[in-house]
Amino acid sequence: MTKSMNIEYKAGMKCRCGPPMRAGAYKNWNWCKMCTRIYTKDTQRCPDCRQPLRVKGKNQSPSAKLTRLEREAKRIAVQADLIAWQRAKSI
Repeated sequence: MTKSMNIEYKAGMKCRCGPPMRAGAYKNWNWCKMCTRIYTKDTQRCPDCRQPLRVKGKNQSPSAKLTRLEREAKRIAVQADLIAWQRAKSI
C-alpha cells in the first residue's frame, strides 16, 4: 500500500527517519531525533524534550559533495605525501 502524496505536513508531526523529501526535507524542517518530530526552521530546540534539533542531513559534509574520482585523487595524494614524509624521516 502506498502513502498518499497530498499530506499536509505540520510542526509537531512524527516522522521516523527525519523530514520527508516531498515535504522539503531539511530545507523547510528541523527534526528531533529523540521524539522523531519535525518543526519549522525557526525552532532550534524541541518544545517537548528540549533537545537541539537536527538542522541538516548527515550527508552534508564536504567530503560527501566530492565525486568518487575527486575522493580517490585526494586519497592518492595524501598517501604519496605520507610515503615521502616517511622516507625523509628514515634518512
